[in-house]
Amino acid sequence: MIPQLERLLDPEILTGLTTRPLDQLRRIRVECSDVESDISLVRRVSQGRLDIVGHETARRAGAEPADGDLTALLFDLPEILSDAPAGGGSTPGARAVRVGEPGEVAAEMVKSLDTMASPTVLSNIETLSDGDLRELFERIRAFEVELSSVRRQLHERIDAIQSEIGRRYRDGEASVDSILG
Repeated sequence: MIPQLERLLDPEILTGLTTRPLDQLRRIRVECSDVESDISLVRRVSQGRLDIVGHETARRAGAEPADGDLTALLFDLPEILSDAPAGGGSTPGARAVRVGEPGEVAAEMVKSLDTMASPTVLSNIETLSDGDLRELFERIRAFEVELSSVRRQLHERIDAIQSEIGRRYRDGEASVDSILG
């Protein structure tokens, strides 16, 4: 596991929140948010790759025209990779994803994703056997599920830290003046 991610996911990071200095809490919250942004970025990339594999599976099952080349896939890529659910519109209650400059965690995780589903493999997806296609789908899906779990854990940390910061302001232990001055 990536050392920064391992440190942030360690349950000990939430120990003693009430006694830690406010500036330390803010630094940890920002670091968790930055890593969460990296995870979100890689998760979206993995979902896109999953969509491409799913599209090829559907094509083979007769749900899509069989061109013998990737023309149909290329034509459909904007729809496959779009954020909008089928039928348009947005998902109720969906959280906006903040994606900043990718960091070290994103770079390392994209390397992991590339080892299982590289752009080269995806560009030659029609040459994979049905079994290899299923395996590829399952590997990417397992990776995406893992990313979702990590993302949830980071959200828990961000929420706990934010709650403690908010409590300090509510209880008068911290003031806005300390930030401005």
